[in-house]
Amino acid sequence: MGHGVAAYAAGNFYSAPAPTVTLRRPSRFWHWGRIGFEQWWLRRWF
Repeated sequence: MGHGVAAYAAGNFYSAPAPTVTLRRPSRFWHWGRIGFEQWWLRRWF
């Protein structure tokens, strides 16, 4: 989202009769969580 914030979304796109999606409010917490995940992923795979 930019400006030091990020949002979190999760969903079940195969549920019937319609997909269900949960969207969390954008915050700095999700931004730092994303950065931590990216660093972990990059260290693990590269």
